[in-house]
Amino acid sequence: MVSRKQRKIDEYKRREAFKEPYKSVLIVCEGKKTEPIYFSLLKSNLRLAMVEVKIVGEGAAPINVVDRAIELIEERKLLVRERKSLTKVEYEVVYCVIDVEAPIPHESLARAIDKARGNKLDVILSNPCFEYWYVLHFRKTSAPFSSSRNVKSTLRQIHPAYSESDTTIFNVVYPKTSDAIKHSKEVLKEQHNNAEDLRNCNPSTHVHKIVEYLQNTA
Repeated sequence: MVSRKQRKIDEYKRREAFKEPYKSVLIVCEGKKTEPIYFSLLKSNLRLAMVEVKIVGEGAAPINVVDRAIELIEERKLLVRERKSLTKVEYEVVYCVIDVEAPIPHESLARAIDKARGNKLDVILSNPCFEYWYVLHFRKTSAPFSSSRNVKSTLRQIHPAYSESDTTIFNVVYPKTSDAIKHSKEVLKEQHNNAEDLRNCNPSTHVHKIVEYLQNTA
């Protein structure tokens, strides 16, 4: 005769076996600290309980970001195929977050974009760099930046405590997210005719695309 305890265990296992898989989003970033910190805290604040957001700070050249994304996609496919997890599914959306840099783009940027598109990955460019997204939370600015260092200098004027490992800035910018999205879209429309390729659009960013996607998924 099966005990009550064993019946409960069997019932739990059956529920787990038919549990709806998590939606999966992969975000691979060029930066090791700034971008992963931002997206990790964004995920936490949006309380994406039913969405798996894997954030990888590659800290490398643009082509390495794309190569790493492709590698992680294949690893996940193998995991699902071999049924090593009941809750994981193949990545539904994959973002490669890359800086254009200024005044000279990284030599692997063009190859990275072509390879990402060939593998149907979403390339999220910031021109010159990710920190421009932070600046947009405080002000709408469309004046070109001479370099990534110039963007970070502007950001420190607004938020003196900022550094690549700074986590305090998120609590400052998060309440202003709607402003940043609005400013980003306005600059893209007014200055760059809503361009999809931002390599020649200084300043600009498509980070708002990830933010809106996660907001709509929450």
